[in-house]
Amino acid sequence: MATSWHRVRPATTIDTGADTGADTIIQTAPVTDGGSETLVWVAQIFYFVFLMMVFIGQQPFASRTQDELVAMAEANDGSDLFKQALFIGFALLLTAVQLIRKQPLRYKFSFWPLAIMLVWFFITCTWGVDPFVSFKRAMQQLIVIYITFCALSLIGPQRLFDSLRAALIASLLICWISLPLTPNAVHPPSENDRALVGAWRGFFFHKNIAGAVMALTFIVCGNAWIDKRKWYYALFAVMAFVFVIGTKSKTSLALCVGMLAISNIYRGLSGNTQKRAILLLGLGFGMVGFLALYIAYQPTIERLFADPTAFTGRVSIWRVVLDYLADHPYLGSGFGAFWQVGAQSPSHDYLNQAFQMRTAHSHNGYLEIWVTTGPLGLIMLLISFLALPAYWFLTGSTRENQTLMVPAFAIWVFVMYQNLLETSFFDKDRQVWVIFLAAIATAHATFKARPRPVWNRRHLSNDREVAHD
Repeated sequence: MATSWHRVRPATTIDTGADTGADTIIQTAPVTDGGSETLVWVAQIFYFVFLMMVFIGQQPFASRTQDELVAMAEANDGSDLFKQALFIGFALLLTAVQLIRKQPLRYKFSFWPLAIMLVWFFITCTWGVDPFVSFKRAMQQLIVIYITFCALSLIGPQRLFDSLRAALIASLLICWISLPLTPNAVHPPSENDRALVGAWRGFFFHKNIAGAVMALTFIVCGNAWIDKRKWYYALFAVMAFVFVIGTKSKTSLALCVGMLAISNIYRGLSGNTQKRAILLLGLGFGMVGFLALYIAYQPTIERLFADPTAFTGRVSIWRVVLDYLADHPYLGSGFGAFWQVGAQSPSHDYLNQAFQMRTAHSHNGYLEIWVTTGPLGLIMLLISFLALPAYWFLTGSTRENQTLMVPAFAIWVFVMYQNLLETSFFDKDRQVWVIFLAAIATAHATFKARPRPVWNRRHLSNDREVAHD
Protein backbone atom coordinates (compact mmCIF):
# COMPACT_ATOMS: atom_id res chain seq x y z
CA MET A 1 0.00 0.00 0.00
CA ALA A 2 1.47 3.32 -1.03
CA THR A 3 2.18 5.85 1.69
CA SER A 4 3.57 9.36 1.92
CA TRP A 5 4.99 11.48 4.70
CA HIS A 6 3.68 14.94 5.46
CA ARG A 7 4.68 17.55 8.01
CA VAL A 8 2.15 18.89 10.47
CA ARG A 9 2.52 21.89 12.77
CA PRO A 10 5.48 21.87 15.14
CA ALA A 11 4.97 19.73 18.15
CA THR A 12 4.30 21.63 21.33
CA THR A 13 6.86 20.68 23.94
CA ILE A 14 5.28 19.64 27.20
CA ASP A 15 7.38 21.63 29.59
CA THR A 16 7.66 19.38 32.61
CA GLY A 17 11.39 19.54 33.11
CA ALA A 18 11.63 15.81 32.44
CA ASP A 19 14.53 14.40 30.44
CA THR A 20 13.30 12.27 27.57
CA GLY A 21 16.75 10.94 26.78
CA ALA A 22 16.68 12.62 23.39
CA ASP A 23 15.84 16.25 23.91
CA THR A 24 16.35 18.88 26.56
CA ILE A 25 13.22 20.31 28.09
CA ILE A 26 13.34 23.82 29.50
CA GLN A 27 11.07 24.01 32.50
CA THR A 28 8.85 27.07 32.52
CA ALA A 29 5.87 25.55 34.32
CA PRO A 30 5.83 26.06 38.07
CA VAL A 31 7.54 23.43 40.15
CA THR A 32 5.15 21.72 42.48
CA ASP A 33 7.80 20.55 44.95
CA GLY A 34 8.78 23.51 47.11
CA GLY A 35 11.94 21.83 48.33
CA SER A 36 13.17 21.19 44.81
CA GLU A 37 12.41 24.80 43.82
CA THR A 38 14.50 25.96 46.76
CA LEU A 39 17.37 23.75 45.64
CA VAL A 40 17.17 25.26 42.16
CA TRP A 41 17.61 28.70 43.68
CA VAL A 42 20.49 27.39 45.78
CA ALA A 43 22.18 26.05 42.65
CA GLN A 44 21.64 29.36 40.86
CA ILE A 45 23.22 31.25 43.77
CA PHE A 46 26.17 28.84 43.77
CA TYR A 47 26.71 29.47 40.08
CA PHE A 48 26.44 33.26 40.47
CA VAL A 49 29.00 33.21 43.30
CA PHE A 50 31.27 31.03 41.16
CA LEU A 51 31.07 33.56 38.33
CA MET A 52 31.85 36.46 40.66
CA MET A 53 34.85 34.61 42.10
CA VAL A 54 36.13 33.96 38.58
CA PHE A 55 35.59 37.58 37.51
CA ILE A 56 37.11 39.19 40.59
CA GLY A 57 39.91 36.68 41.20
CA GLN A 58 41.92 36.31 44.38
CA GLN A 59 43.79 39.64 44.21
CA PRO A 60 41.54 42.39 42.86
CA PHE A 61 43.16 45.81 42.46
CA ALA A 62 46.61 44.34 43.13
CA SER A 63 49.50 46.49 41.92
CA ARG A 64 51.60 44.34 39.59
CA THR A 65 54.30 44.95 37.01
CA GLN A 66 54.53 43.16 33.68
CA ASP A 67 57.18 40.83 35.08
CA GLU A 68 54.92 39.94 37.99
CA LEU A 69 52.10 39.33 35.53
CA VAL A 70 54.17 36.75 33.66
CA ALA A 71 55.42 35.21 36.91
CA MET A 72 51.82 34.69 37.97
CA ALA A 73 50.99 33.17 34.59
CA GLU A 74 53.91 30.78 35.00
CA ALA A 75 52.78 29.86 38.50
CA ASN A 76 49.19 29.30 37.32
CA ASP A 77 49.71 25.58 36.76
CA GLY A 78 46.86 24.31 38.90
CA SER A 79 48.93 24.21 42.09
CA ASP A 80 47.02 26.99 43.84
CA LEU A 81 45.49 25.09 46.77
CA PHE A 82 42.90 27.78 47.50
CA LYS A 83 41.69 27.80 43.91
CA GLN A 84 41.70 24.01 43.79
CA ALA A 85 39.61 23.84 46.96
CA LEU A 86 37.28 26.57 45.70
CA PHE A 87 36.55 24.99 42.34
CA ILE A 88 36.28 21.47 43.68
CA GLY A 89 33.98 22.81 46.40
CA PHE A 90 31.66 24.41 43.86
CA ALA A 91 31.62 21.21 41.82
CA LEU A 92 30.78 19.12 44.90
CA LEU A 93 28.07 21.52 46.05
CA LEU A 94 26.35 21.44 42.66
CA THR A 95 26.71 17.66 42.53
CA ALA A 96 25.14 17.38 45.99
CA VAL A 97 22.19 19.55 44.91
CA GLN A 98 21.81 17.38 41.82
CA LEU A 99 21.71 14.21 43.93
CA ILE A 100 19.21 15.35 46.56
CA ARG A 101 16.66 17.24 44.44
CA LYS A 102 13.55 15.33 43.41
CA GLN A 103 12.57 17.02 40.16
CA PRO A 104 14.05 15.78 36.86
CA LEU A 105 17.03 17.63 35.43
CA ARG A 106 16.56 20.55 33.03
CA TYR A 107 19.35 19.36 30.77
CA LYS A 108 21.09 16.10 30.00
CA PHE A 109 24.66 16.46 28.81
CA SER A 110 25.06 15.35 25.20
CA PHE A 111 27.73 17.73 23.90
CA TRP A 112 30.05 14.81 23.32
CA PRO A 113 32.49 16.51 20.91
CA LEU A 114 33.57 18.72 23.83
CA ALA A 115 34.03 15.65 26.04
CA ILE A 116 36.06 13.87 23.35
CA MET A 117 38.22 16.97 22.91
CA LEU A 118 38.95 17.02 26.65
CA VAL A 119 40.01 13.36 26.50
CA TRP A 120 42.45 14.22 23.70
CA PHE A 121 43.83 17.12 25.73
CA PHE A 122 44.55 14.78 28.63
CA ILE A 123 46.28 12.36 26.25
CA THR A 124 48.54 15.14 24.96
CA CYS A 125 49.62 15.88 28.54
CA THR A 126 51.69 12.70 28.46
CA TRP A 127 54.29 14.13 26.05
CA GLY A 128 54.49 17.64 27.52
CA VAL A 129 57.85 18.77 28.91
CA ASP A 130 56.26 18.60 32.39
CA PRO A 131 53.30 16.19 32.18
CA PHE A 132 52.21 16.95 35.74
CA VAL A 133 51.87 20.67 35.03
CA SER A 134 49.94 19.92 31.82
CA PHE A 135 47.68 17.51 33.70
CA LYS A 136 46.89 20.09 36.39
CA ARG A 137 46.06 22.71 33.78
CA ALA A 138 43.81 20.23 31.98
CA MET A 139 42.09 19.37 35.27
CA GLN A 140 41.29 23.06 35.74
CA GLN A 141 39.47 22.95 32.42
CA LEU A 142 37.57 19.81 33.32
CA ILE A 143 36.33 21.28 36.60
CA VAL A 144 35.29 24.62 35.08
CA ILE A 145 33.41 22.88 32.27
CA TYR A 146 31.80 20.47 34.74
CA ILE A 147 30.58 23.33 36.94
CA THR A 148 29.04 25.11 33.94
CA PHE A 149 27.15 22.11 32.59
CA CYS A 150 26.21 20.81 36.04
CA ALA A 151 24.66 24.19 36.84
CA LEU A 152 22.88 24.11 33.48
CA SER A 153 21.39 20.70 34.21
CA LEU A 154 20.01 21.98 37.51
CA ILE A 155 18.72 25.46 36.69
CA GLY A 156 18.22 25.38 32.92
CA PRO A 157 19.47 27.81 30.26
CA GLN A 158 17.25 30.76 31.22
CA ARG A 159 18.43 30.89 34.83
CA LEU A 160 22.00 30.17 33.75
CA PHE A 161 22.04 33.16 31.41
CA ASP A 162 20.24 35.33 33.96
CA SER A 163 23.03 34.52 36.43
CA LEU A 164 25.66 35.41 33.84
CA ARG A 165 24.00 38.75 33.06
CA ALA A 166 23.69 39.56 36.78
CA ALA A 167 27.38 38.75 37.35
CA LEU A 168 28.42 40.94 34.42
CA ILE A 169 26.34 43.86 35.69
CA ALA A 170 27.71 43.45 39.22
CA SER A 171 31.25 43.48 37.82
CA LEU A 172 30.46 46.60 35.79
CA LEU A 173 29.21 48.47 38.85
CA ILE A 174 32.20 47.43 40.96
CA CYS A 175 34.60 48.58 38.26
CA TRP A 176 32.96 51.99 37.97
CA ILE A 177 32.82 52.47 41.73
CA SER A 178 36.49 51.52 42.02
CA LEU A 179 37.74 54.21 39.61
CA PRO A 180 37.52 57.15 42.05
CA LEU A 181 38.28 55.02 45.11
CA THR A 182 41.57 53.32 44.25
CA PRO A 183 44.43 54.23 41.90
CA ASN A 184 44.93 50.53 41.20
CA ALA A 185 41.78 50.54 39.08
CA VAL A 186 43.99 52.16 36.42
CA HIS A 187 47.29 50.80 35.11
CA PRO A 188 50.00 52.80 36.94
CA PRO A 189 53.02 54.66 35.48
CA SER A 190 55.28 51.87 36.83
CA GLU A 191 54.10 49.40 34.16
CA ASN A 192 56.93 47.93 32.06
CA ASP A 193 54.63 48.02 29.03
CA ARG A 194 54.17 51.76 28.47
CA ALA A 195 51.09 51.14 26.32
CA LEU A 196 49.24 50.04 29.47
CA VAL A 197 49.81 53.24 31.47
CA GLY A 198 46.56 55.08 32.17
CA ALA A 199 44.29 52.34 30.82
CA TRP A 200 41.31 51.46 32.99
CA ARG A 201 41.23 47.92 34.34
CA GLY A 202 38.87 48.09 37.33
CA PHE A 203 39.40 45.05 39.54
CA PHE A 204 40.65 42.96 36.62
CA PHE A 205 44.27 41.92 36.26
CA HIS A 206 44.83 43.52 32.85
CA LYS A 207 43.14 46.12 30.67
CA ASN A 208 42.60 43.61 27.84
CA ILE A 209 40.66 41.34 30.21
CA ALA A 210 38.63 44.30 31.46
CA GLY A 211 38.00 45.43 27.89
CA ALA A 212 36.75 42.03 26.75
CA VAL A 213 34.48 41.49 29.77
CA MET A 214 33.02 44.99 29.55
CA ALA A 215 32.49 44.57 25.79
CA LEU A 216 30.54 41.38 26.49
CA THR A 217 28.60 43.23 29.19
CA PHE A 218 27.73 45.90 26.60
CA ILE A 219 26.52 43.21 24.18
CA VAL A 220 24.45 41.34 26.79
CA CYS A 221 22.88 44.48 28.30
CA GLY A 222 22.26 46.00 24.88
CA ASN A 223 20.35 42.90 23.80
CA ALA A 224 18.50 42.79 27.13
CA TRP A 225 17.32 46.38 26.56
CA ILE A 226 16.11 45.53 23.05
CA ASP A 227 14.23 42.48 24.35
CA LYS A 228 12.83 43.89 27.60
CA ARG A 229 12.83 47.68 27.04
CA LYS A 230 13.95 48.29 30.63
CA TRP A 231 15.76 51.63 30.91
CA TYR A 232 18.41 50.33 33.30
CA TYR A 233 19.71 47.84 30.71
CA ALA A 234 20.30 50.76 28.33
CA LEU A 235 22.15 52.59 31.13
CA PHE A 236 24.33 49.54 31.87
CA ALA A 237 25.10 49.15 28.15
CA VAL A 238 26.26 52.77 27.91
CA MET A 239 28.35 52.42 31.10
CA ALA A 240 29.98 49.27 29.74
CA PHE A 241 30.77 50.90 26.39
CA VAL A 242 32.39 53.92 28.05
CA PHE A 243 34.46 51.59 30.22
CA VAL A 244 35.65 49.70 27.13
CA ILE A 245 36.86 53.01 25.72
CA GLY A 246 38.68 53.70 29.00
CA THR A 247 40.50 50.37 28.84
CA LYS A 248 42.11 51.29 25.48
CA SER A 249 41.51 47.70 24.41
CA LYS A 250 41.52 48.00 20.61
CA THR A 251 40.26 44.50 19.86
CA SER A 252 37.30 44.69 22.23
CA LEU A 253 36.33 48.21 21.18
CA ALA A 254 36.39 47.23 17.52
CA LEU A 255 34.28 44.13 18.13
CA CYS A 256 31.65 45.20 20.64
CA VAL A 257 29.65 47.60 18.45
CA GLY A 258 29.87 45.29 15.45
CA MET A 259 28.72 42.30 17.46
CA LEU A 260 25.70 44.15 18.84
CA ALA A 261 24.74 45.17 15.30
CA ILE A 262 25.27 41.65 13.93
CA SER A 263 23.27 40.08 16.75
CA ASN A 264 20.32 42.35 15.95
CA ILE A 265 20.51 41.41 12.30
CA TYR A 266 20.40 37.82 13.50
CA ARG A 267 17.39 38.65 15.71
CA GLY A 268 15.56 40.05 12.71
CA LEU A 269 16.21 36.81 10.80
CA SER A 270 14.84 34.49 13.50
CA GLY A 271 12.13 33.23 11.16
CA ASN A 272 14.26 32.80 8.02
CA THR A 273 16.82 29.99 7.93
CA GLN A 274 18.09 30.88 4.46
CA LYS A 275 18.95 34.47 5.41
CA ARG A 276 20.56 33.29 8.64
CA ALA A 277 22.72 30.98 6.53
CA ILE A 278 23.87 33.95 4.46
CA LEU A 279 24.73 35.85 7.64
CA LEU A 280 26.73 32.94 9.04
CA LEU A 281 28.54 32.47 5.75
CA GLY A 282 29.38 36.16 5.73
CA LEU A 283 30.85 35.89 9.23
CA GLY A 284 32.85 32.85 8.14
CA PHE A 285 34.17 34.68 5.11
CA GLY A 286 35.13 37.53 7.42
CA MET A 287 37.42 35.22 9.38
CA VAL A 288 38.85 33.78 6.17
CA GLY A 289 39.30 37.32 4.87
CA PHE A 290 41.36 38.19 7.93
CA LEU A 291 43.77 35.38 7.07
CA ALA A 292 43.78 36.37 3.38
CA LEU A 293 44.70 39.96 4.25
CA TYR A 294 47.52 38.72 6.44
CA ILE A 295 48.91 36.61 3.59
CA ALA A 296 48.49 39.39 1.00
CA TYR A 297 49.99 42.16 3.13
CA GLN A 298 52.28 40.07 5.31
CA PRO A 299 55.38 42.37 5.21
CA THR A 300 53.39 45.49 6.11
CA ILE A 301 51.38 43.73 8.81
CA GLU A 302 54.48 42.18 10.33
CA ARG A 303 56.20 45.56 10.57
CA LEU A 304 53.17 46.96 12.37
CA PHE A 305 52.38 44.06 14.66
CA ALA A 306 55.95 42.96 15.40
CA ASP A 307 56.58 46.16 17.37
CA PRO A 308 56.16 45.20 21.06
CA THR A 309 54.42 48.53 21.68
CA ALA A 310 51.87 47.88 18.92
CA PHE A 311 49.33 45.11 19.45
CA THR A 312 51.74 43.36 21.86
CA GLY A 313 54.02 42.31 19.01
CA ARG A 314 51.56 39.65 17.93
CA VAL A 315 53.08 38.71 14.58
CA SER A 316 56.50 38.07 16.09
CA ILE A 317 54.78 35.90 18.72
CA TRP A 318 52.89 34.03 15.99
CA ARG A 319 56.22 33.44 14.24
CA VAL A 320 57.47 31.61 17.36
CA VAL A 321 54.44 29.32 17.19
CA LEU A 322 54.65 28.73 13.44
CA ASP A 323 58.37 27.94 13.61
CA TYR A 324 57.70 25.34 16.28
CA LEU A 325 54.85 23.84 14.25
CA ALA A 326 57.12 23.57 11.22
CA ASP A 327 59.42 21.33 13.28
CA HIS A 328 56.64 19.51 15.17
CA PRO A 329 53.67 19.30 12.79
CA TYR A 330 51.72 16.34 14.18
CA LEU A 331 51.22 16.22 17.95
CA GLY A 332 51.96 19.63 19.42
CA SER A 333 53.82 20.35 22.64
CA GLY A 334 51.13 18.96 24.94
CA PHE A 335 48.20 20.78 26.49
CA GLY A 336 49.32 23.94 28.30
CA ALA A 337 52.96 23.03 27.70
CA PHE A 338 54.33 25.58 25.23
CA TRP A 339 54.58 28.88 27.10
CA GLN A 340 55.70 29.46 30.70
CA VAL A 341 56.56 25.91 31.77
CA GLY A 342 59.80 27.03 33.36
CA ALA A 343 63.24 26.99 31.75
CA GLN A 344 62.32 23.93 29.68
CA SER A 345 59.42 25.65 27.88
CA PRO A 346 59.50 24.64 24.18
CA SER A 347 58.91 28.27 23.18
CA HIS A 348 62.35 29.29 24.50
CA ASP A 349 64.09 27.61 21.57
CA TYR A 350 62.17 29.75 19.06
CA LEU A 351 62.08 33.21 20.63
CA ASN A 352 63.13 35.99 18.26
CA GLN A 353 62.79 39.05 20.52
CA ALA A 354 63.67 39.66 24.15
CA PHE A 355 60.18 40.75 25.22
CA GLN A 356 58.82 37.29 24.30
CA MET A 357 60.38 35.87 27.46
CA ARG A 358 57.44 37.52 29.23
CA THR A 359 54.84 36.09 26.83
CA ALA A 360 52.29 33.79 28.46
CA HIS A 361 50.22 32.74 25.43
CA SER A 362 50.10 32.88 21.62
CA HIS A 363 47.74 35.87 21.30
CA ASN A 364 45.68 33.67 18.98
CA GLY A 365 43.38 31.03 20.42
CA TYR A 366 43.46 28.84 17.31
CA LEU A 367 47.26 28.83 17.14
CA GLU A 368 47.43 28.14 20.87
CA ILE A 369 45.34 24.98 20.57
CA TRP A 370 47.23 23.97 17.41
CA VAL A 371 50.69 24.37 18.93
CA THR A 372 49.75 22.57 22.15
CA THR A 373 47.43 19.77 20.99
CA GLY A 374 48.35 19.42 17.31
CA PRO A 375 46.16 19.54 14.18
CA LEU A 376 43.76 16.99 15.68
CA GLY A 377 43.11 19.30 18.62
CA LEU A 378 42.53 22.23 16.25
CA ILE A 379 40.08 20.19 14.15
CA MET A 380 38.17 19.19 17.30
CA LEU A 381 38.08 22.81 18.38
CA LEU A 382 36.66 23.95 15.04
CA ILE A 383 34.02 21.22 15.12
CA SER A 384 33.00 21.80 18.76
CA PHE A 385 33.07 25.59 18.89
CA LEU A 386 32.64 26.70 15.28
CA ALA A 387 30.79 24.15 13.13
CA LEU A 388 28.32 22.75 15.66
CA PRO A 389 27.31 26.08 17.24
CA ALA A 390 26.89 27.49 13.73
CA TYR A 391 24.37 24.70 13.07
CA TRP A 392 22.57 25.41 16.37
CA PHE A 393 22.28 29.11 15.59
CA LEU A 394 21.24 28.39 12.01
CA THR A 395 18.44 25.94 12.77
CA GLY A 396 17.61 26.44 16.45
CA SER A 397 16.59 30.08 16.67
CA THR A 398 12.89 30.92 16.91
CA ARG A 399 11.00 34.02 17.92
CA GLU A 400 10.15 32.28 21.18
CA ASN A 401 13.75 31.57 22.24
CA GLN A 402 15.53 34.58 20.71
CA THR A 403 16.02 36.25 24.11
CA LEU A 404 18.52 33.45 24.80
CA MET A 405 19.82 32.59 21.36
CA VAL A 406 20.55 36.15 20.20
CA PRO A 407 22.88 37.21 23.07
CA ALA A 408 24.47 33.75 23.06
CA PHE A 409 25.07 34.20 19.32
CA ALA A 410 26.66 37.61 19.91
CA ILE A 411 29.02 36.21 22.57
CA TRP A 412 29.91 33.29 20.31
CA VAL A 413 30.78 35.54 17.35
CA PHE A 414 32.71 37.94 19.61
CA VAL A 415 34.89 35.16 21.02
CA MET A 416 35.39 33.51 17.62
CA TYR A 417 36.80 36.77 16.24
CA GLN A 418 38.59 37.78 19.45
CA ASN A 419 40.62 34.58 19.34
CA LEU A 420 42.19 35.75 16.10
CA LEU A 421 44.14 38.27 18.21
CA GLU A 422 43.82 36.97 21.78
CA THR A 423 43.79 33.59 23.53
CA SER A 424 40.68 32.66 25.47
CA PHE A 425 39.89 29.08 24.40
CA PHE A 426 40.61 26.75 27.35
CA ASP A 427 42.48 29.59 29.03
CA LYS A 428 42.46 28.24 32.58
CA ASP A 429 39.64 29.94 34.52
CA ARG A 430 39.86 33.27 32.71
CA GLN A 431 36.76 35.42 32.52
CA VAL A 432 36.12 35.41 28.76
CA TRP A 433 36.48 31.63 28.62
CA VAL A 434 33.93 31.11 31.43
CA ILE A 435 31.51 33.57 29.79
CA PHE A 436 31.94 31.75 26.47
CA LEU A 437 31.22 28.40 28.12
CA ALA A 438 28.01 29.79 29.63
CA ALA A 439 26.92 31.06 26.19
CA ILE A 440 27.72 27.75 24.49
CA ALA A 441 25.88 25.79 27.20
CA THR A 442 22.86 28.10 26.89
CA ALA A 443 22.80 27.80 23.11
CA HIS A 444 23.11 24.02 23.14
CA ALA A 445 20.33 23.54 25.68
CA THR A 446 18.05 26.00 23.90
CA PHE A 447 18.75 24.38 20.53
CA LYS A 448 17.85 20.94 21.89
CA ALA A 449 14.61 22.25 23.42
CA ARG A 450 13.30 23.93 20.27
CA PRO A 451 9.95 22.66 18.92
CA ARG A 452 10.37 20.21 16.06
CA PRO A 453 7.98 19.41 13.21
CA VAL A 454 6.14 16.12 13.46
CA TRP A 455 6.03 13.86 10.39
CA ASN A 456 3.01 11.59 9.94
CA ARG A 457 2.53 8.79 7.46
CA ARG A 458 -0.51 9.01 5.22
CA HIS A 459 -1.94 6.11 3.19
CA LEU A 460 -2.34 7.29 -0.40
CA SER A 461 -4.97 4.68 -1.24
CA ASN A 462 -7.24 5.96 1.52
CA ASP A 463 -6.82 9.51 0.21
CA ARG A 464 -7.89 8.37 -3.27
CA GLU A 465 -10.99 6.61 -1.87
CA VAL A 466 -12.01 9.73 0.04
CA ALA A 467 -11.52 11.86 -3.07
CA HIS A 468 -13.51 9.40 -5.21
CA ASP A 469 -16.43 9.40 -2.78
